[in-house]
Amino acid sequence: MMEQLQKPKELHAKKPVRVIFTGGFLGAGKTTALGAFARRLLQQGLTVGLVTNDQAANLVDTAIVKELGVPVAEVAGGCFCCRFSDLVDATEQILAQNPDVLLGEPVGSCTDLAATVVNPLKLFYGDIFRLAPFSVLVDPLRVRELVLREIPTRFPEEVAYIFRKQLEEADIIVLNKVDTLAPEEADRLAKALQELQPNKPVLKVSALFGDGIDEWLQSVMSDAPAGSHILRDIDYDTYAKGEAVLGWLNATVQLRGKPTFSAFVFAEVLMRELQQALAARNAEVAHLKFLLSSGGQHLRGHLTKLDAEPTLTGADWGEVKEATLVLNARVGIDPATLGGIATQAIHKAAQAVGAEAEILGLQSFSPPYPRPPYRLSEPVA
Repeated sequence: MMEQLQKPKELHAKKPVRVIFTGGFLGAGKTTALGAFARRLLQQGLTVGLVTNDQAANLVDTAIVKELGVPVAEVAGGCFCCRFSDLVDATEQILAQNPDVLLGEPVGSCTDLAATVVNPLKLFYGDIFRLAPFSVLVDPLRVRELVLREIPTRFPEEVAYIFRKQLEEADIIVLNKVDTLAPEEADRLAKALQELQPNKPVLKVSALFGDGIDEWLQSVMSDAPAGSHILRDIDYDTYAKGEAVLGWLNATVQLRGKPTFSAFVFAEVLMRELQQALAARNAEVAHLKFLLSSGGQHLRGHLTKLDAEPTLTGADWGEVKEATLVLNARVGIDPATLGGIATQAIHKAAQAVGAEAEILGLQSFSPPYPRPPYRLSEPVA
């Protein structure tokens, strides 16, 4: 049956390319992790390209990784699984730059990548791609919330189902953000993951500070099997419900001072307004993030659970005349309400600092039913 599948298009490369996909749920830290990989690979003298992915355009992740100064392509409008031809087109763009390593970041609500992405790439393009073991990055908070059930969750069971399936199909499980944990707590959560998936390695890393990254990178640069953990019993109806309960929002905003405004205060007020409005509706956050940019300077905001403490990364630049905001939100609320909340919060935050906000683009939606064009039920050698 595999021989009957039609290859999307021919690809050509001057040399074999190592392809490293890193999956994981929304907010796990995939972009930070791939940035850490890219910097280390560049230090080793290797050339690197990245492919980002989301259900719509205007990604914070794409804007962030472009700062690395390496070729970046974006697959929008659906996950890698369902936009396989677009993924191939994106890799073609990167191959034109003659990379040694291609890094790929699938959308955080996606699972079944081993069967629908990793193995089809091995089947169709095994002559040029060297697929790395498929890593799944894990946030400690989600382990406590969706696996151990130690903290309450507002998410329905279908969301936990996606999280568990991501772990099940991983070749390597990577517990991220260990810098936020005491050593004994990191060991406890890693042990819980090991007991859940006893036949695969569980690594502990801090993508932000670099702990454990070298060991992980060594693992994915090896010739260990990739995509060998095919999901045998995935229920696509449950998977689709897990994605559909989330409202997705991507927005791009131009901010102008009258005549200047504090970017840092704007970021603080925006995060507070968003968090308060979502809390008033008891709407759980899978990941809310934004990037505020002005004159080559950047502020990043992150929130990965409604009642968690948000983080702002970046220095206070003082007063600026203009700035650009890219906002992404994945929240357990209907898209129309999420769009209204975001619009109101942006304008409130702008007004609070004496700025005008022009929304250049805003998309708010729920992902469609996942329908991958290829699904290989057996691993490809």
